[in-house]
Order: sequence, then C-alpha cells, then structure tokens
Amino acid sequence: MKKFLAVLIVLALTGWSVAANELIPVRHFFEHAKFNNMKVSPDGKHIAFTFQEDTEVKLAVMKLSNMAVTASFAFGENMHVVNFHWGNKSRVLLEVAKRTGNLDTMNGSRVKLYAANIDGTRRLELFGSGMSGYTILHLLPDQPDKILIGKMHFSEVERNGWRAFTIDINRAKERYLDDQPQGLIAGLIADNSGAIRIGIEYIEGETFDDNKTVIHYKKNDSWQQLDLPSKRANPNVRPLGFSADNSRAYFSSNHDMAEGDVAGVFVYDFNTSEVSLIARHAYSDVGRAFYSHQGDVLAVDYMATNNEVEFINREHRDAKLLAGLQAAFPGQAVAITSFDRAGKTALFRVSSDVNPGEFYLYDTENGQARYLASALGKLKKEQLQPMQQISFTARDGKMIRGLLTLPDNADKNLPLIVNVHGGPFGPFDSWGFNNEVQYLANRGYAVLQINFRGSGGYGDDFQRAGRLQWGHAMQDDVTDGTLWAIEQGIADKERICIYGGSYGGYAALWGVIKEPDLYKCSVGYVGVYDMPLFFDGDGSDASRSSSIEQYISSHVGEGDEYMRSISPVHHVDKIKAELFIVHGSKDVRVPIVHANNLKKALDDIGKPYEWLVKEDGHGFFKVDHRVELYTQMAAFFDKHIGKAE
Repeated sequence: MKKFLAVLIVLALTGWSVAANELIPVRHFFEHAKFNNMKVSPDGKHIAFTFQEDTEVKLAVMKLSNMAVTASFAFGENMHVVNFHWGNKSRVLLEVAKRTGNLDTMNGSRVKLYAANIDGTRRLELFGSGMSGYTILHLLPDQPDKILIGKMHFSEVERNGWRAFTIDINRAKERYLDDQPQGLIAGLIADNSGAIRIGIEYIEGETFDDNKTVIHYKKNDSWQQLDLPSKRANPNVRPLGFSADNSRAYFSSNHDMAEGDVAGVFVYDFNTSEVSLIARHAYSDVGRAFYSHQGDVLAVDYMATNNEVEFINREHRDAKLLAGLQAAFPGQAVAITSFDRAGKTALFRVSSDVNPGEFYLYDTENGQARYLASALGKLKKEQLQPMQQISFTARDGKMIRGLLTLPDNADKNLPLIVNVHGGPFGPFDSWGFNNEVQYLANRGYAVLQINFRGSGGYGDDFQRAGRLQWGHAMQDDVTDGTLWAIEQGIADKERICIYGGSYGGYAALWGVIKEPDLYKCSVGYVGVYDMPLFFDGDGSDASRSSSIEQYISSHVGEGDEYMRSISPVHHVDKIKAELFIVHGSKDVRVPIVHANNLKKALDDIGKPYEWLVKEDGHGFFKVDHRVELYTQMAAFFDKHIGKAE
C-alpha cells in the first residue's frame, strides 16, 4: 500500500508550471469533456467510456493492452448515452435518452436500453421507450447473458407499479419473476445475489404532503412490511444496498426527525428485525453510496459538503483501498467507478473544484497505478481557483449556505457575479468543478452561488420551505446572500451583477426587478419570464406532466393573476440594471417565446438590452455557441462592473 500511495502522490502532484492569473482561452473551459465516465470490463481487458461531440454523447470501447478503440456507438442528434454497464466481458449495455440542451434534465424523456458487442456487432434494442419505463436492478454476473430489470407501464387512465423481469441481453427475451411485492411499487431493490428483497410502495394523496411510502421486504421466504415509527407524515426513505452476506440492508431516511430533517444512514438487520442509526451529518443529506467489487455498501458521502465521506465498513479490503486513494489525493473526490469481476483491477476517478476529472487504473495485487485520461486536459489545476463553503442567516433567521470562488490574489472589494442555479426545487450548487465559475474567476470576478430555500441537499424541510416562495423568500435569500458579501467586504457594492440559467434566468431578471438598486447588470440565460405561459401546456414541455396541477398548487401558486404578479415580463418598468438576454431557438423546456415576450415588453418601454439567440436548446450544446456566449458575457460584465484590479 505504501508503494501504491507513493506512486499516486507523484501522479497527483505532477502538473505544468502555469501562472494562476494567466487568461485561459474561453474554449478550454467550454469544449466538451473528452471522457465523461469510464468503466473497466469484467475480465479487466477493456474499458468503455462516454464522450460528447456536438449535441451527442457517444460511447467507445478501448482495448487496454494497446489503447486501440474497438468500437464506437452513437444514436443521432441530441441522443445521449446517459449511463452504461458491462453486461459481460464481451457485451456492453447502453442507456440512451434525448437531451435538447445543456440544462435539460430529461424530464419526461424515455430512456432506451441497448446491448452490443465490444467489436460493434450485434447491436440490439433491449427496451424501447413507448409507454413503458425500465430500470436496471442487477447485472447478474453469475448469469452472464441475463440482467434483472424493473419495468413500469405508463397509462393515461391508471398508474402501474414497477415489476421485475429478467431479460436476455442477446435476444431481448423477458421473463417475469413471480416472487416480488405487489401494489403500486415505486421502486424495487435487489440484494447482492440478484434476488428482489425490497419494494417501495408509493401511495398518492390529494397533495404532495399527503403522499405516503410503504416499505415491503422479504424475510424467511415471505413478504412483510417494515414498520418505521415515524415522526413525519411522509418520511424520505432511500435504499442504499446490502451487506456482503445480505443479512443487513442500508438506507437513508429522515423518519426519526420531526425537525432538522436531514437524512441519516440506517441499517436494518434481517436476523433481529432491528433498525439502527449509523450516522447523520449536521446539515447535509446523504449522497452517493460506495460499493465493493461484490456490491456491498462500504461508505456514503454527504452531498452538500466538500466531499465528506462516512465509512460504514472500514475493515473491508475495498474500503481500505478507497481510504488509501483518498489519502493519496487529499482535498479531492475519489470514486471507484468499477472493478473487474475478480476485484483485481479497479478503475477510479479523481476530481475536485480545480480538477475536472482524471481516470486511473489500479492493480490491487501489485499496487501499481496507471494514469488513463483527463476529462478536460487543457485545464491545469494551478490555473484554477478553490471554492469556499459559506453560510449566512437570512432575514427571517433561516440558515442559508452556498459557495464562494474568488479570483487569484484578491479577496476584498471585488466585482461580484451572483450565479443562481436552476430548478428551483431539488437542484443545488455543490462543491466541485464548475466551468462557468472557473471561467468567471479566471476573468477576474468573484462568484457567489447561493443555495436558497427550495434547493436540495439540506433536508426535506429546507426544500419544502421554498414552496409558494417563487419570487418571494427564495429571491430574498439570493438578495440576503448578496448583502452578506457586501457586509463581509468581499463585494464592491457598486460592482455586482446577477446571472443564471433556466430558473436562474428567472431569478436574474426578478432580482433586478425586486432590488433595482442592488445589481448593476443581469444576464438571463434560457430563463422563465412569463409564469402563466410556462404552466399552460404550450410554454414548456414540463407543463404537460400529469401532476402539473398538483405541482402548481403546492409549489408555485395558483391563478393567472398571481402568476403575472411574479412574472418578469409584466414588471420590466422597474428595471434599472443593464440586461443581456440569451436563449436557444430550439429550447423546448423554456421555449423562445419567453425571451421574445420579454424582448417586446422591453421594446415597448424603450429599455435597451443586449440579445443573443442561437439555434440550440435549453442551454447551449454546440461548442462554438458556448464560446460566443461566454465571450460576450465576459465583455458585458467588463463593460458594466469591470474585472478585479
């Protein structure tokens, strides 16, 4: 292990000597990653990896002995390989979905499943989209020609739960499993042997808060219900996995918390029927689980932290490997993406706020590590700036957290960009590499990212606190964060701009409407500007969801008059700040009619603005479009608030 750590430390510290304050070409930040994800084959002889070209995310297979590509798979414009797996040593599984923009989260997009040989032959559709959805439950390594999937049929007249099937990856032939829980099952979980052991039943109420969750589990050859004495009406329970012998199931939950409801890590012991709390973070929800090469849970991380990891089984060989990797790359996030079947070879990814991602191969027998590739090789760590966790108290006493990135060699009286994330409910800004943030810091700007109430990562209560606060308390949190930066002496109060995409584009415009003297300029990128339009069925593909009426009443607020009261397009007369409006003509999540309506409203009152529309989607995919956008954005900020001295 010591030899292994020494090798990795050398790899981690090797870099180019580059001045941190040197201007980096804009294209280096916004070209697509050469390697998005990477996994090693079950026999350890090949790797598969995804990469993006223009609007497509493709998958390639490479032979490790000579690094020669044996096959590449593409599915057409806007089609993305969103995930992939090794079905066996000679066949890959590809999950493919349509994405129409860089900020498109694929809401409503059906995912298709394909299988293909590593030489590119025998490509077969295992699961089409249509009116059904699927999820891979287990790869069944002891049955190399089969996988276990969950399948659900979507219907306009009734809802159907998930059902488990095996599917032959050579012939696409399905077989229904008789032994599984019944009801409106919202999720199925298999243990490490590939047997269905847990079913999550979803019971829909009249409102979001009336929804209930029931946990079914299999014990002693019979299905039973897990009784979790809950202090909450609708606890958030998420299974994580099993122990090596399948005698214990791990899950995250907030069922034991009446207040301060971040999820903890729990274990259920099938032998004693006892549920025990293992760990809980002070403010962050549980994020990813880390697994051994046999599938048992080793550790979890906390999603709203700087990669804090909690070990569940520290004595496992693979847990010791993960801990060794973390020690070799201090201050960075380390994730083992895959093992070969024997556990001899591990492929892992290292990333951080100043590292877009590097991939390594490690031989567990001889302790040798091998560097494979970097996601964005033209960016060097020495050129990039660290993200700092920040927190402040909002005007109503709620604790709000976020991130601050400063330009090189500057920390006071800086020009500040307040960068608001999209969503708004659920997504959140997290520590890690962010090309927009690093680009703006490289151009001399401090960047403040605020996880306003409604953001994910901090517990259900914090997310629920954003309901019916679109344009109100959610926006006030952004304002209070801006004022905090001024009070701390970080921001020059005369040089602050606000920028965001999607919901963040809404907030960027609403910010200069609600606080006309706080911001000198605003950039709205594919933003929602007309609320009644957004929810009427034609103003967004998201508004066609079957639960949209429930969502409006519980999260946004009902009635056209109310929605107009929080719509930027109806309040442009209050704007004093300089504006830059950016949109994609092919956007289906927030169609360009939003930008056009805003443009007309500004023209009607003679308010000047800058304008950029490209033939692209909800967030620009095409590299040339991204380069044009961010070049113009930096020039816009330079013109109105100037870069740091």
